[in-house]
Amino acid sequence: MKSIQVYILCGLILLSCFSCEEEDAIQPNPPLTNLFAPAEGANDLTSELRRQFYLETGCYLLFSDTLKHEYSGVDTYGNVLYDTELLDLTYGINSIVRWAFAFAYLPGYEEKKIAVELLKETVLSALNERHYPYSFLLVDSLKASAWYVEEGALDSEGRWGEFSEQSYYVGTRAMAISISKLRQDPGGFIQMMQKNLITKYLSDDKLMEFYEPGKDWYGFNDYTKEFNSEEDFVQATGILGFEYYEPYWEDELPYLWVYDKNSDLEMYLNKILQKTEEDFKIEYGMYSVVMRKYNIIKQLLIDGGFLN
Repeated sequence: MKSIQVYILCGLILLSCFSCEEEDAIQPNPPLTNLFAPAEGANDLTSELRRQFYLETGCYLLFSDTLKHEYSGVDTYGNVLYDTELLDLTYGINSIVRWAFAFAYLPGYEEKKIAVELLKETVLSALNERHYPYSFLLVDSLKASAWYVEEGALDSEGRWGEFSEQSYYVGTRAMAISISKLRQDPGGFIQMMQKNLITKYLSDDKLMEFYEPGKDWYGFNDYTKEFNSEEDFVQATGILGFEYYEPYWEDELPYLWVYDKNSDLEMYLNKILQKTEEDFKIEYGMYSVVMRKYNIIKQLLIDGGFLN
């Protein structure tokens, strides 16, 4: 009986092998078109400008959020059909951000060429290459609107807010930049963008040691007998964002209002980016915890390529 089962099994294996040989060989799918690059064979001035920019920076260059708009035929009623793909600035694997955008495009080749030169002179010269985006979308102006949902309501019951002028938007696949905003105030524009990138880079896991000394005091807003003075509070926690009120009456306790963690971080970032280390030491050098937190943030910015 066992020998019969073995013969049957061998026969099935051979039969499956013969059927495999008769099937068509698997063919790989054709390579997908890179919609961020100029079309192959396009030799107009704008396409050449985009190719040269990629060769110089490793970043793709866009002047429109339309990545593809190709004729695909007509429907049964004779209407022309197009295969269109738009750039999703908020794209992300786990993204829950909901923004709507409105763009005013740069009108012609000369304006685009000038915009690229301005981008190189300001944004690219200020950023470490590791923080270059996958692509730049350069537009004349950029407006954005957020999707608002009332507390307790369904997402479908939400509404779009008013569109407001934006300087830039940093997305996973592209950094959109308003050239008109960049031209108005290049220095302020770069400082704002750098702080945005730094905030994204400084994740909570990187900041655990920074927050540790004052972790129990963020958000505190009450009377306390824990500290006898502002100096005692700063020395113990290293927190710079707070308000301390001395007792008004003899039997009253000091009142302490401590800002949140983000405010504390922002104060350190402002001082690191806007002041010299010598100036900071003059103001806070007597506080060992403050100096330790200062050095933590500074080293993180050096490691991240934001400081030399």
